[in-house]
Amino acid sequence: MSRRILITTADDFGASAEVNEAVVQACREGVLRFASLMAEAPAAEAAAEAARALPGLGVGVHLVLCETSPAAWGLRLAADAQARRELEGRLTAQVERALSFGIKPTHLDSHFNAHVHPAAFPIVLRLARRFAVPRVRWPEGELGPSLAYSRAGGLRQALLAGTYGALGLASRWRAGGVSLTRAFGMLRSGMMTEDYALWLLRRLPEGTTEMYFHPSLEPAPEAGLPTPSHRSAAELRTLLSPRVRQTLREEGIELLAAAR
Repeated sequence: MSRRILITTADDFGASAEVNEAVVQACREGVLRFASLMAEAPAAEAAAEAARALPGLGVGVHLVLCETSPAAWGLRLAADAQARRELEGRLTAQVERALSFGIKPTHLDSHFNAHVHPAAFPIVLRLARRFAVPRVRWPEGELGPSLAYSRAGGLRQALLAGTYGALGLASRWRAGGVSLTRAFGMLRSGMMTEDYALWLLRRLPEGTTEMYFHPSLEPAPEAGLPTPSHRSAAELRTLLSPRVRQTLREEGIELLAAAR
């Protein structure tokens, strides 16, 4: 049987003290091995300092291309040549800021997965090559297991997966030597609960798959629900779960470790 390798990542590292604390706890006590740094976020420098004390944590850059409404942003980007010209400088500045903190990025991904937009993706690949970043996140393959887990919100999930799949047809062929890592987490962002994570692990395909989370100690509006930012204490509990660790062993899934 071919190997199954899992990458576990926490997004929004540096967004707040509560996120930073959750990332540290999930790395020290749980199965978290990577985090994606929002290099220009308020707590980014503190996140980088915390990462230096965690040799088991690999840190990439969580590029921010848009703050809200990725669909509207994508349409504007397609129509606005000036915005496209400015985008490379904006993204380069974020990677360079992470480097200034002493971070050697292990990967690139983005807020809302906006980096897969055909106008943005070639820029991200150029940055990966320029700064010797070995892999870039690629959201795909989650629709089947997610719908099998629950049909709730199925139309939304199908539309979201279909949209990103169509973007992939226009972009993926340009990868040119940069590893594109299949990633699960987009369709239930903020709701990567223990039960859902266990469901995915038992159905993990062969090869390398990333599962990404938004752990936080921020109070949720209701118990078990994510904040509007998708950050969730429930996702921290998933990363700390003994059942998740046990399932990794039982399924023979290799947890990729960060090389520092």
